[in-house]
Amino acid sequence: MDIFGIGTNEIIVVLILAGIILGPERLARTARELGKFVRNVKSYLSSFSDELKSELDMLDELKEVQDELKKTL
Repeated sequence: MDIFGIGTNEIIVVLILAGIILGPERLARTARELGKFVRNVKSYLSSFSDELKSELDMLDELKEVQDELKKTL
């Protein structure tokens, strides 16, 4: 399992080091904050994707209308 080119063993080592450096309380708080951050980024990207799709759909409709107008003229 590679995430961003980092293997499972490297992830385990990073988590163990984070546990030692931060301690159990700060590690849990940091994990919660990281989870909130990831959730917010996913939400932002989802809304951005929806907005972009909406804009592209409107552009497609505009192109269809322009093509219809060219045919009638």
